[in-house]
Order: sequence, then structure tokens, then C-alpha cells
Amino acid sequence: MVVFLLFCTLFSSGQDAIFSQFYAAPLYTNPGLAGAMKCGRLSVNYRNQWSMIPGAFSTVNASYDQHFDDLSGALGFVVTNLREGNGSYSTTNVGVIYSYSLEVNDVFAIKTAVQASFVNRRVDWDNLTFPDQFLSDIGLHKPRSDEHGNFPEMPISKKYADFSTGIVGYSENFYAGFAIHHLGTPNEALTRGGIAKLPMKYTIHAGAVIDLLPKQRRFRDANAPTLSPNIIYQQQGTAQQINYGMYANNILPSIVFGLWYRQTISFNRPESLTFLVGFKHNTLSVGYSYDLSVSKLYRISGGSHELSMSYLLPCREPKVRVKKINCPSF
Repeated sequence: MVVFLLFCTLFSSGQDAIFSQFYAAPLYTNPGLAGAMKCGRLSVNYRNQWSMIPGAFSTVNASYDQHFDDLSGALGFVVTNLREGNGSYSTTNVGVIYSYSLEVNDVFAIKTAVQASFVNRRVDWDNLTFPDQFLSDIGLHKPRSDEHGNFPEMPISKKYADFSTGIVGYSENFYAGFAIHHLGTPNEALTRGGIAKLPMKYTIHAGAVIDLLPKQRRFRDANAPTLSPNIIYQQQGTAQQINYGMYANNILPSIVFGLWYRQTISFNRPESLTFLVGFKHNTLSVGYSYDLSVSKLYRISGGSHELSMSYLLPCREPKVRVKKINCPSF
């Protein structure tokens, strides 16, 4: 395990975790989505990827964002924790976002944002096992030795700053955004003198809201039945993928259904089908999704499970007119 970690930190580059419910993790997807709901919004996400593979990946994300008239925009705070190998290797990212709002005209608006983050990548040596703990006849037996003292070149953690930016343009029925994460391609190698640049991540996403019944008023009712087709493309280093699908909102009162398909941009490597069901009532949204692997991993991965929760805090209407982005909560 130690040899593997040393090899990875010397010669490889990391990749960000993904969320199938990407609009349920808005600040993680694009910092430009900060302040999208005007009032304060609290979002929490949990993803267990490849649940049948021991020590795979689990990700927790929490964020808060709110528009402020005095700032002509919004502030956002986001915390993400990724755990790998039963917690043997973890990454914690704490970010602060400022998003500026620009009303272009009566029907179209733009949000631009910058994000500054502090990142801590950590190895839990107490959670590792080493070759000298194994006996050939009975397997794991001996208590662990002080292996960390044998690898002084590999510290327990690596800390660094990280920066991202994003932009979102939107009207009542359409929205599209572009984000770049890891602008400085920070070095996340754990070994002293090692080089492992984290590649920039590029995200392009777009969606629309289609009314299934004629609108009864100028502005869409929150309980109106709608369809919302969406697409997101992400590239980080040599890895790239496209995820497209649709939400069905309020076909049944307060219920959201979704179906998604994820694959590589070359369309020759399917990855997963995502099934989503959610509940929305007033200011609370809760969603569950399951990724069914359709790649060669389907026999052993067990798929991926994801939970999300979003809560809108009560607030006064902003004095300055600010449009709400009608992207889905899930």
C-alpha cells in the first residue's frame, strides 16, 4: 500500500469526485451558481461510489449561499470531503465564493464568480497495513510497526491553496454555465520534492424548463408540472465525460423523477444509467439517485448511491431586482 501511494504521488495526477445530482451540489458544480435562489440556501450531498468495492470512494459536500444587495451579488461557502481506501487517504476542501449579478435586460441575467479554497490532503497511517504484518501461512497477524518512521519523505498531509471561477447566463426558461476549477494546477504530491499537478477541470452545463400546461400567470408556479432536459460536460486532464438526461417535475404533486446517461465524449464507452427520485415541498428538497454501471465494472461495482438535501431559508425580497435561476434542485 505504501509503495502504491508513493508511486501515485510521484507520477500521477488526481481527479475530482463527481456528483450525478450535480444541480443538488450547485457550488461544487459551478461557483457562478452562488446566490441562484436569492434567499439563503443550505445544500448537503453524500455519494458512495462503487459500493461493493471495499475501500472505494465516498464524498460529502455541504454548501451555503445567499444574495446580498450591498455586495451586488452573493457569497457562498462550500466544504467537500473525499475519502478513499476506508479513510486511509482523504481530501478536505474549504472554499469561499463571491458571485456578481448583472441584469442584462428584462429577460436575461449573468452571474460571474471567483472562488478561493484551502485544501488538505491527508494519509491516515494508522489505517494502513504493511507487508511485514503478514505471515505466509495465516495472512494478517503481526501488529503494525512504525512504518511512517521508515518513510520520512512522505509527510502525513499536504496543504495548498486552490482557485476557481465560473459564469452562468440564464432567463426564465433557459440557463447555461461554464466553470474552470484548479486554475493554478496546484501540486498535490505527498512526497517532498514530488510533482503531481492537479489538472484544471472544465465544466460546461446547460438546461431548460418546459411547461407541460399553459401558464396561468406571468411567472411560473412552483408546483407547475414541467420537464427539464439538462446536459453537462466535464474534462480534467485526459478524462472527459458527458452526462445528459431529464427531470420530470410535479407530474405527481411534489415528486421529481429523473433519468440520466453518462459516457465518454467519444460515445464509445458507456459508464452508467442514473435513476433519480426526489421530494420537494415548500423550501425543502430531498433526492436519492442510483447509478447503474453499464461498463465492465457492472459485475463488481454494485453501482453508486447518492443522497441530497436542499433547504431554502426565509428572507425578504432583495431591494435590487434579482432573477432566480430556475435550474432543478436535484
